[in-house]
Amino acid sequence: MLVRWIKDCLVPALLPGTRMLVLDVAKFHSTPEVLSTLRSNNIIPSLVPAGCTSLVQPLDVAINKPFKDILADILDRRLDIYEESHSINLREIPSSNTNMIAE
Repeated sequence: MLVRWIKDCLVPALLPGTRMLVLDVAKFHSTPEVLSTLRSNNIIPSLVPAGCTSLVQPLDVAINKPFKDILADILDRRLDIYEESHSINLREIPSSNTNMIAE
């Protein structure tokens, strides 16, 4: 999935030249396939060590985290309203039932 995003979205959006992409150390960020795809497209991966995000990505802590928390709260409230109005418990829908999830 990440490799597809790199090839289909990231690379076409970049100007020619070498670029750096800062990533956390999530396992899927540092797979050989991801790292190879980045390097073959002149993108230098920079992996932020665990516990260092606040030092090298202060916007992640100061802006993105609070924003994501607000979005999660809004989504939780909307899902609660949906469940009440449709008399359904979304947590009981099997993940294999994609039609129900899409609805």
